[in-house]
Amino acid sequence: MHFLVRLYLKTAFGFLALGLLGGLWVEYQLTAGGTVSHGMIVAHVHLLLVGFLLMMVLGVAYWLFPRSGRGQPIGPHPTLVALAYVLLTAGTLIRGITEFFDLALVAQAWSYVRLGAATCQAAGIVVGIVALWNRVRGAALPKTEPPAGSAS
Repeated sequence: MHFLVRLYLKTAFGFLALGLLGGLWVEYQLTAGGTVSHGMIVAHVHLLLVGFLLMMVLGVAYWLFPRSGRGQPIGPHPTLVALAYVLLTAGTLIRGITEFFDLALVAQAWSYVRLGAATCQAAGIVVGIVALWNRVRGAALPKTEPPAGSAS
């Protein structure tokens, strides 16, 4: 398994842990009568869906999807795979933190930081798809049966 694939998968498990901890904190706050912001829920969802699920899907896809040639363990574009990793990881981590603490980070500048993080996430998804695009093969054409009565 290629280093970048292992990095995607291990990072996915890290985001799973962060997302579950965030969810536990939200439930604790609800049970104890504390304050839960919309941003805490958004952070929880982003850490689990983008951080865990999407990173896991991309890591497994880079590992298992058909390769275009030998000697290319993660496909023909390892730089794109690495760029997608950096964009997704940084964007998700920054967005998770700034959304979770949105009640404390109220200055206008923080909304721009969140926007930048969301942009990094979107760019990482697009770059990740571009890196996989040529590895997704079209469906095979169905075999045609020879007309009845013809000699084969």
